[in-house]
Order: sequence, then structure tokens, then C-alpha cells
Amino acid sequence: MANDTGIFNLRTIGAPTPWLVRTGAVEQITDSGKAVLEAARVSVVVDLREPDEVPARRADLPVVNVPLYGTTPPVIGTLESVYETLLRERGTALTAAVGVVADADGSALVHCTAGKDRTGLVVALARLAAGDDENEVVADYAASGPEVRKVRLTHAQQAAVGHEDSAGIMRLHLDSPPAAMHYALSIIAEWGGARDYLRTHGLTERQLFALQSKARGNRAA
Repeated sequence: MANDTGIFNLRTIGAPTPWLVRTGAVEQITDSGKAVLEAARVSVVVDLREPDEVPARRADLPVVNVPLYGTTPPVIGTLESVYETLLRERGTALTAAVGVVADADGSALVHCTAGKDRTGLVVALARLAAGDDENEVVADYAASGPEVRKVRLTHAQQAAVGHEDSAGIMRLHLDSPPAAMHYALSIIAEWGGARDYLRTHGLTERQLFALQSKARGNRAA
């Protein structure tokens, strides 16, 4: 969704009232886009980018910056290796981002640059900890690829210029195949699942209960 909202790769989780919103970067948001976020009751924006990736903001909402990589974002490599590195080495940052979602008064908007990789992991952890179905989580992640490709194709092509594995670089920057998220979930399973992964990295029982309550309030009885 880019059109007149200035937002792309936008999806809401929870109905009738969302408790979680995911997008790509929101700097180009318009008044129409702000109205979309207001209708979704967004009360906080969780920006997962590194400080040097963040331009001036226009969301007119409280922003919590949780840099996930802790370094320059990767431009080469596989989705699987990137996700494994984040899950094994950046669990505290991933959990801090999920904690902001849990603590939000309304819904939380989570984004990075494309809303695909960093956002994909944080949203997956939050949804699984809240009790959402794993198949729905994977399908939600997989929906990013076509949306990102519409907006980020030129960027990906530029990143791939001169590299031997140009196809791999294009996959890293543009795709969100279910197999990549299944691989990430297999790593999370080593901790006993999303809730135990998050507990291990600092999420409190109160925050876990808050996530479950948010999702429960949007499920049919």
C-alpha cells in the first residue's frame, strides 16, 4: 500500500481492532496515511533501523528506536543466515522491540526499511508469543515479498551490480519465502518456542500476558 498514504507493505493484525501494524519505512506518510494509523489506534512506532538509517520522521507519533542489527545492515548473504545471526546474537534487541509492542496503550506499528526482515522477525515473535497460529504468521511474512518488490526493485538491482551472486542479493533484498521464516522458527524452537525465547532474553510475564490479552481480544470467541 503506497498510493496516497505514503505507506507501503502495510498490514494490520487483529480484528476488528488491530493490536499490531507492520509497514515499511513511514517517512513519506501523508495525511491520508496518518488517518489510516489513527483508525488502527496506533499509539507508538517501533523503528528497528540503525541510527544512520533514520531520516527525519513525519509520523507525529511517539517513536521508540530499537536498532536490531547493532551494525550496518547486511547487503549480501542469505535470508537464513541473516535471521539466524539476529536470533542468536541480537535476542535482547528483538525482545526489547516485542516489549514495546506489549506495553503499547493502543496498537504498535513496527517497521524497518522494507518491513520484511527485521520487522518480520519481531512481528513473528510477538504474534507467536500472543498465541497466533504459526501458519498465519508464516503467510503474513510471505506477503511482504510482492509488496517490497514494487518499491525496492531498483535499490536491489543497484546492490546486486558487480556481485557474482546477484540472484542471492536480489533474494535477500526483495523476497520473503515461507522457507526462510520456517528456518527462523526452527531456531526459535531451540529455546522451546517464542515465549521461552522471549523470556530468556528479558520479556516479563506481565508483558507476555499483555500480548496474549491483546490478541485474545481480537479473536472470535
